[in-house]
Amino acid sequence: MAEPDGRGGDAAAARADAARRRAAQLQQRRAELASGAPPTAKTVQTARLRAEESLQRAQRAHRDAAARHADAGTAHRRAAAVHEQAALRAGDDTGEAHQDAAEEHRTAAAIHDAAVIEQLDKQ
Repeated sequence: MAEPDGRGGDAAAARADAARRRAAQLQQRRAELASGAPPTAKTVQTARLRAEESLQRAQRAHRDAAARHADAGTAHRRAAAVHEQAALRAGDDTGEAHQDAAEEHRTAAAIHDAAVIEQLDKQ
């Protein structure tokens, strides 16, 4: 599916639409159960299928989140390197400010690296 805005706008809309459809299915099934309709082999199989699909979506979401954290960590390490280069070239009071900024970026990168592990552990 195309994602023209680069942030997953079309994909997000598709996920939202699928969630609305699933909510409607669940509402219908709750109404059937409330009216006394017993579970059947078909409804049990459908429930198992939906549970597996849900698990797969959740695992994909965690992998995607891990990838975005990895991207952010890389961006912070690059920013730290740029600040370190600027500090070397500055040679005056701004050099220290650049070193401080580089350290903040390295800290942020470490936080994102930990988040990658956390997201992958949730699979």
